[in-house]
Amino acid sequence: MENEGKIFYGWWIVTAVFIVLFAGLCSGFYTVSVFLEPLQKTFGWSRTEISLGFTIAALLVGLCSPLVGLAVSKLGVKKVLSFGSIVMGLALIMLGFIQQLWQYYALFVVLAVGLACVGLVPCQTIISFWFEKRRGTAMGIIMTGIGLGGMVMVFLTSMAVDAFDWRWAYRLLGAVQFIIVLPVVLVVIKDKPEDIGLKQDGVSALTASMEESPKGISFTVGEAVKTLPFYLICLLMVFYSVIVGGMTQHAIALLRASGVAEANLFWSLALGASVIGRLLFGALADRFSKKGLIIVTWIFHIIGLGAILFLVHTSSFVWVFVGFYGVALGAFGTLFPLFLGERFGVEHFSKLIGIAGLFQIIGLAGGALLLGKIFDSTGAYTFAVQISIIISVIAAFVTMIVGQPKKETVPLS
Repeated sequence: MENEGKIFYGWWIVTAVFIVLFAGLCSGFYTVSVFLEPLQKTFGWSRTEISLGFTIAALLVGLCSPLVGLAVSKLGVKKVLSFGSIVMGLALIMLGFIQQLWQYYALFVVLAVGLACVGLVPCQTIISFWFEKRRGTAMGIIMTGIGLGGMVMVFLTSMAVDAFDWRWAYRLLGAVQFIIVLPVVLVVIKDKPEDIGLKQDGVSALTASMEESPKGISFTVGEAVKTLPFYLICLLMVFYSVIVGGMTQHAIALLRASGVAEANLFWSLALGASVIGRLLFGALADRFSKKGLIIVTWIFHIIGLGAILFLVHTSSFVWVFVGFYGVALGAFGTLFPLFLGERFGVEHFSKLIGIAGLFQIIGLAGGALLLGKIFDSTGAYTFAVQISIIISVIAAFVTMIVGQPKKETVPLS
């Protein structure tokens, strides 16, 4: 039980991580769609060339994820988040000075390192350390930082581009890392509850030692990678990331090409709707089957993406996209780490979620590049949307067959 009369410090951790994801991660991730058309107008680069920057970053974030997971286990979350916010701040500021395409790519390499270090590996790991009984609720809250951050940062960045220009917009995003994110990390973050004499959920260390609760399931990395469920779960991340990678880079241009005049606004609203998905499905995950909830998110993907195909005929379908895709976007991102932790435990969570990041890069990198290539080849995004719907259908079936992993046993001699 939590200390009477006091707020469990884990909720301050939740607040701090929320801010890191809101102002830190979203500054360099969801805002890329805002810069697509301004960069094309300024330099004459194709959308495929511009999308390649995001693809490079996505690849490197995934490649860095296992290293970030290892760094978290060795150095702690606080040091990793601090380093990440500094690197991101410098990269975003320097993006405001680019003149050549190679400079854009080079800075996205640096940005990728920062994104990996302020991203989901350290943030989801620290929540798994601090919470057990209310892990779903806590995870849902921090993941709203991505939804709200995406909505707000896209909106504010769009305003900055209109009021000043895209160069100053990048510089302002960089300043956010030093003014907001880094101080919060340094002041609030504590790696584990044991650092202040507590256990998960606020139980005192003394009480926990007296109760001697049985230890839950725990797979090492070596044990996990020998099981089929681990690869099926990672495959789900690939499917999700293909869609997210494409939409993150192209959503505004896609909606505008479909006849939606206020494309920036509706993409911001979709990111805002993801907040509902994160909070609602995070809370539901504390009570209901995580597997069943993930299947529901794929159904929402199918409905939301399907609505895009009707936009050219009935613009009001944009609200179907905003509601269903937005909720699905937030819900899956919250459920995935919970599903992984439920199947394989949290003792080695940072390393396992880091490995999952390797699979994530396949989707993020491929999705952004795929949509750019399809548009440059056909002049439309219709075929890309159809592919995304098919992926969602396949993902729903894959989710259904994910079972409980079993450790290999060595027969006694």
